[in-house]
Amino acid sequence: MKRLVYLFFVFLALSAAVGCSRSVDKRLVLADTLMWTRPDSSLAILNTINRDSLLGDENQAYYALLLTQAQFRCNIPLTSDTLISKAVDYYSDNHNREQYTRSLLYKGGAYEDMGNPVEAIKWYKKAEDNVDSSDYRNLAHINMRMGLLYYNNYATNNLDLKKFQMASRYYEILGDKKMLMKALHYCGNVLRITDINSARRCYDKAISIARELKDSTNIYVIDVSYALMYIEDSLYSQAKKYILDAYRLNNGFEENCNYYMLGLIYANQKDLDSAKYFISLPDKSQSSAYDSLLMYKALREIALCENDILQYRKFDKQYYRISDSLEHNETIYKLHDSEQEFDKSTKSEASISLGKKKKIISLLIGLLLLISVVFLLLYLKKKKDSKRLIDEIRKEDFGKYQELRNNLLDFDNHFSKTMNEKLKSLEDMMAGAYNPQQDSKSKEVVHKIAPIEDNDTKFWEGLYAYINIKHDGAMDKIANDFPQLSTSDLNFIKLMCCGFSDAAIAVCKNYRNTDSVRSRRSNIRAKMGIEESLSEYVRNVLKKTNNL
Repeated sequence: MKRLVYLFFVFLALSAAVGCSRSVDKRLVLADTLMWTRPDSSLAILNTINRDSLLGDENQAYYALLLTQAQFRCNIPLTSDTLISKAVDYYSDNHNREQYTRSLLYKGGAYEDMGNPVEAIKWYKKAEDNVDSSDYRNLAHINMRMGLLYYNNYATNNLDLKKFQMASRYYEILGDKKMLMKALHYCGNVLRITDINSARRCYDKAISIARELKDSTNIYVIDVSYALMYIEDSLYSQAKKYILDAYRLNNGFEENCNYYMLGLIYANQKDLDSAKYFISLPDKSQSSAYDSLLMYKALREIALCENDILQYRKFDKQYYRISDSLEHNETIYKLHDSEQEFDKSTKSEASISLGKKKKIISLLIGLLLLISVVFLLLYLKKKKDSKRLIDEIRKEDFGKYQELRNNLLDFDNHFSKTMNEKLKSLEDMMAGAYNPQQDSKSKEVVHKIAPIEDNDTKFWEGLYAYINIKHDGAMDKIANDFPQLSTSDLNFIKLMCCGFSDAAIAVCKNYRNTDSVRSRRSNIRAKMGIEESLSEYVRNVLKKTNNL
């Protein structure tokens, strides 16, 4: 009898354990309800929970999701995706679509914190693909995270703006004024470079919400953004008003860029003592690339006021070096490519209703027609450019390149081989150009030319050495006299020093027409600030160095 009673109680205990494993822990539910309004309280609750005390896979996965989300919301950097991966794995086979969406979203957040934006965008796109169309909270946050990812990597082509605009619409539907304010603020930050009126409207809405919420932190931040907007439009008096308002509101600045802004404003207003004072305040070792951009812009303005041309050129060179590095950020292209690739792969897998399918088919037909027209126009332009280039080459005297070809024997193999290939391309094109029956051959060569890339350092160094030897240091003189010229600019001038015509340069640089060559030459001349044409300048330099 005692044995039966014992077995009965064991059965009850097992039943209770199974029942508990199927119920969601109330502490987790409470932490989740506080996640958006009080994430710090949510994190505090989660930190009191002993993970081993949670029964069942559902509670373990829920805990992993909430702890990752709370850390992310409290700006605690995520150093691993191990924890959130457990939630992703569990919810991928579960019917809780909302929690699966969040798991995907915060796995992307983990990769973003770990410095892998390309992987982060993939998980954000998976979350976007999975989210329910009525789940405005997650839709808003997904778009906000993707927008910030592009924004923080200095996106171009308004990749970030589209995301911020979508996020602001969802936050407005949700009535989440604080997040709506942030989304509008970022919209203004993107627009201020190209559309100051639209940017001002976004800032006005954002600061109105900040004042309604009595959020002094965001009033300060938006004031700084107003100042930047006016600086980028060279309206320094208006910029000064907002940056000083921000300065007084916060009793100083924490960010280096704000001090550099004040330095730039005062330098523009010829108050050099104030300009130098504010520029001296930041810790330059802590400056970001954007901080440095503003710093060199301010230093350049100060040097200009002091008529110190050498310092101006030095700071101008540094400014454009940083500006170019931000503009040609490879990460942003990888992010965009990843998003596009994901869109292509998921579009074919998506289940589309008949009504939607008809709309999409109509849209695709219209798009196909548009693409066909664009391709036709591009084809006709390409054909016209090819004909123009061949006509230019028809005027060439190939004999003038024979001396260059003869001299190549004494130089580095890679340089001489590459140059001979280009000369052979020219020769083949000329053969076709002079013989109407071989015109197709010259067209074929035009479309198969492999350009000499600027990163082919062996070739360009060989050409540099060749010109210096033949023309007594001509390239050294040009490079030293005009330090503001980029490597690509100098490479272009090297081809001119070899006597290459516009058509020949087009072949070497793989331009489709000689208009591109002339435009590039004009841009280099403007950067050098010379009165004469670039062709005349090069001829004069070669003549002088040859007479030394």
